[in-house]
Formats: sequence, C-alpha cells, structure tokens
Amino acid sequence: MPDPEFRIAVRPAEGGTRIELAGELDVSTAAQFQRAADEIMTAAGDVWLDCSNLTFADSSGLDALTRAAKALRAQERRLVLTDVRPMVRRAMDVMQITDLFQVE
Repeated sequence: MPDPEFRIAVRPAEGGTRIELAGELDVSTAAQFQRAADEIMTAAGDVWLDCSNLTFADSSGLDALTRAAKALRAQERRLVLTDVRPMVRRAMDVMQITDLFQVE
C-alpha cells in the first residue's frame, strides 16, 4: 500500500530548482505544495518536479501544479515534470492540463 504521507524536498539544481514530491497531492496537501512553490518563485531558472514517488493527485493538487506552471511561465521559466506515474498522468489528461507542463 502506498505511503499517504506527503513530503516535499526542495534542492538547488543546475539551471534552477528540483522539487521531489512523495505521497498524495490532494485537497489536504495542496496548500503545502503551494507554499513551497511560492518560495521558489524568487529563485532563478527552471523548476524540475520529480513525481516518481507521487502516488496520487486530485483536482486540488493538480490545480496547485497548474498555478505554479502559469506563474513560472509568466516569468519565462518552465515547470518540467519528471517520472509522472500513469495514474497522475491520466488525471492530468482528464483535466486537459497536460500541455501546461513539459513532461519527461
């Protein structure tokens, strides 16, 4: 059974910032992600979001990702999602937000 505890790790990376998410990004954890995203808006460069340990994302969590992507785009920066699990990718497809992100 996946670990439902949500964790965020933010690290500097070459050319920007790397954020690692683990657990479930949902209505109860979206604000926590938003706070972390707000903090990196003042940093330089692109943002890579490692989703390899993100087990679930609901509409609230995906809305927080969308807001971060739009804010970065306004600064001519990118939000790049890496290692997106199929379940999360399907939710992004259903919400028709996939094209807001670069997915690797």
